[in-house]
Amino acid sequence: MADRNALVRCDDAGVAGAVAGRLTADGVRVTVVPATAAPDGAVAEAVGGSGVLDLLVCAVGQPDPAPFVGADPARWYADVTAHLTPAFALARAAAPALRRSGAGRLVFLGSGWTAADRPHSTAAAAVQGALVALTKTLARDLGPDAVTVNELVADPASPPSPEVVAAAVSYLCSDPAGAVVGQLLTLGRGGSLRP
Repeated sequence: MADRNALVRCDDAGVAGAVAGRLTADGVRVTVVPATAAPDGAVAEAVGGSGVLDLLVCAVGQPDPAPFVGADPARWYADVTAHLTPAFALARAAAPALRRSGAGRLVFLGSGWTAADRPHSTAAAAVQGALVALTKTLARDLGPDAVTVNELVADPASPPSPEVVAAAVSYLCSDPAGAVVGQLLTLGRGGSLRP
C-alpha cells in the first residue's frame, strides 16, 4: 500500500491512533481529522497536490439512548442527522478523489444492526441502519470506478480492541480485499448473525 493517501475521521482517539499507526506501517500517508473538520478542507489536506485519495476511514457514532415514547420529534431527528450527516458529507466530498485512485477504499466504522438490540435505541438504530444502506448503495454507485465500500461493525457486547479494528481496516484497504464490496464485517466474539 506504499505511496497511497488516507484520510481517517474517528472520534475515539484510541481507535484513530491505532488505525493511523497501522496504515502508516503499511506505507500509507495518513491524515487524521477531527469530527468537526470541514469535509472539503479535510479531503484537500489529505490529497495534497496529487488530487487522489486512496483510502477513507470514517467512524459514525450514535445518539445516546432515549425513550421513543414521549420523545420530542425535532430533537430525535436532530440527533439522527447530527450523527449521520458528517459521514455523508465526508464521503461525498471524498468521492471524486477516491474515484481518481483507481483502487479506492472507503471503510465506515459503525455498529450495524446491533444498535437495534439495545433498549431506547430508535435514534441509534436509525443512524446505524442508514449507514448500512449508505454502505450498500455507495458500494453499488462507486464500484464501477474501482472504489470498494464496506463497514466494520464493532459489536458493543464484545468490543474489539483498537488494534483489532486497525488490523481489519488494514485488510479492507489492501489489494487482496478488492473483491470485498458492500459488506458488513462484524468484529468481536460472535453473537447473533444478521444480513
